Amino acid sequence: MAATAAAIIKGAVNPLKQGSKVATGVQLKETNPTEANVSLDSLTGKNIILGVPGAFTPPCSSQVPGYLQHADQFLAKGVKGIYIVAVNDLFTVQAWKEKLGASNPAIHFLADDTGAFTRSAGLDFDASGLLGNQRSQRYVAIVEDGVVKHLAKEDEAPNVTVTAADKVLAQV
Repeated sequence: MAATAAAIIKGAVNPLKQGSKVATGVQLKETNPTEANVSLDSLTGKNIILGVPGAFTPPCSSQVPGYLQHADQFLAKGVKGIYIVAVNDLFTVQAWKEKLGASNPAIHFLADDTGAFTRSAGLDFDASGLLGNQRSQRYVAIVEDGVVKHLAKEDEAPNVTVTAADKVLAQV
């Protein structure tokens, strides 16, 4: 009972963990700043969900290019899509995507502008001292037909070790 109450208070509908279904019930924004229409809950096949604390932050801007550079290798291993989720508004996320030169249609930059997906996945943390609000932990999930097959989280938000593209590529 206490665990259920804690989940409700925290807002976690179904925390992401190995073996769990992605079931947040939250849609994200990819192309329209007023319409959330991307559901990570309904992905089919093998996909990667990469959670980052914030667009344009130095660690995130050094981490994501590895996924862009290795996109063809991920696709060759059967990955259908790479979904980069940032707790930012869509204008910021799109500007970051452009700045990084991301053009591969299999790579999706998604705005979790209210942080609802991140909270529902149980992967938020208080970054108000540096970034002004709750943000996403740095994590990566390899998901097959909606089930988390592998989940890696960094111990500290600035670190890019277990969530680096080359490390994740070896797990696929």
